[in-house]
Amino acid sequence: MLNETIKATLKDAARKLTGSKKRDFIAKVAEDYFAGSARETETVLGWNREAVQLGLHERRSGIVCVEHYQARGRRKSEVVLANLEADIASLVDGQA
Repeated sequence: MLNETIKATLKDAARKLTGSKKRDFIAKVAEDYFAGSARETETVLGWNREAVQLGLHERRSGIVCVEHYQARGRRKSEVVLANLEADIASLVDGQA
C-alpha cells in the first residue's frame, strides 16, 4: 500500500512534531491510509498504538489532552524527604 519512500517521509514528519500536533498528524495518517486502525498503523509505521488511539480520540471529540511533562521524572530529595536537611544537621552538629 505505502512504499518505503512514503513511509520514511511520514516517519520523518512525525519525528519533527511533538505533543498534540504529533498525535493529530499520526491520527490523520491512520484515518487516511489505515481506515482509522491504530493497530495497523503501529504494525506498518511503528508508531505507538496508544498515541495513535489518543490522537484519533482527540480528532473525534475535538478535545485536546494537556501534557504535564513537569510531573514526570524523579522528584528532588528535599521534596520526598522533607526532614532531610534537619536530620543531616542533627548528625553533623554533634561532630562539628
